[in-house]
Amino acid sequence: MPSYIVKPGDTLSKIATSTLGSAGKWRIIAEINGIINPSKIRIGQRLQLPGEVIKVPDVINTSEGVRRVGKQRVRISVEHNAVYATPLLKPEKIFVGRLHRRGLHRVGVQEPEKFIADHREMLQVANLTDSEVNVILAACENEENMDAVNTWDNQFISFGTFQWSAGGPRKPGELPVLLQVIKDRFPDDFQHYWAQFGLDVVEVGHKIGWFTYRGKKLVSAADKAMLREHIWAYRFARAGADIEVQAAQIRHAVNRIHQFYFVKSSKLEGYALADLITSEYGVVLLLDNHVKRPGYVRGCVAEALKLSNLTAADLSRGGDEEEQLVIKNYLEIRETYGKWPMTNARQRAAVNRGYVADGIISASRGSFVASENA
Repeated sequence: MPSYIVKPGDTLSKIATSTLGSAGKWRIIAEINGIINPSKIRIGQRLQLPGEVIKVPDVINTSEGVRRVGKQRVRISVEHNAVYATPLLKPEKIFVGRLHRRGLHRVGVQEPEKFIADHREMLQVANLTDSEVNVILAACENEENMDAVNTWDNQFISFGTFQWSAGGPRKPGELPVLLQVIKDRFPDDFQHYWAQFGLDVVEVGHKIGWFTYRGKKLVSAADKAMLREHIWAYRFARAGADIEVQAAQIRHAVNRIHQFYFVKSSKLEGYALADLITSEYGVVLLLDNHVKRPGYVRGCVAEALKLSNLTAADLSRGGDEEEQLVIKNYLEIRETYGKWPMTNARQRAAVNRGYVADGIISASRGSFVASENA
């Protein structure tokens, strides 16, 4: 198997671009090398690279269909630091994830970029605009795969390309909202992957909601601890390979834009971000920030306005020159803004900028077109 020695200035995205031809394939390198935090690679570290045929263990054989297993029993086993599931009716060891801290970590193999390329018509049927889909495409390269699962941190379980989570102890989370989207749009999928095993959602709003298990609302840490069980990682991972669940993830990612982009804010002199940053490139950068540091986005833009010597009213009436100046300053500010500045902010921005260079998204003011109903 070929390998690569990490050099000064390297990131997984840079290494993936130079060795595999795509920044998005950083996830494959992370999976092969058991890397949990992609920002923590060290100079001199030897990374294994995939050969000509990329063989990353998956949770399903897609040629046989995701619903093949149904409700049959599955045995979970752990070998070294790897978790496997074996359906009892067909002994076939299926990789789930790698042990980490209190649970496991799964990078997954279902790339959002590939889903969007292969199934754009499903998103058009869902009334998403090409502009919205392209923005999500550009944002997703910095994020996880669609069958990624984490059960090791204080959110108990996180799933999907934006790592929607169950929420901390006594707190609601974003993941139940995604499952509500699936329940509404693809009820058979919801029944197949979750409801038949006792998992449901309640009190779901636009942003957050709660899980229930066999009718009991999961609130406390003791309640939610069951979501760390490896069997749930297996079930979510299988769901992440279903194209309808993948379509729901993209739909819900667009919903996230609508949740913050059109809301007027006193931090922005009563304007909404939609009044100020209107290019597809700008919206990608806002979304990229919101996924990692949602509470920082408006504050960063407000500081960028000050640094640009512009008011919100000025920018709302401005053109490309004014917006690009604010974006330039915004990108500098978000690198150090807040108590916990955005990790890998410069690298992530470079990935987003690549989509402008490739002509997939536009940096022109007014180029972002939102759907009427998200």
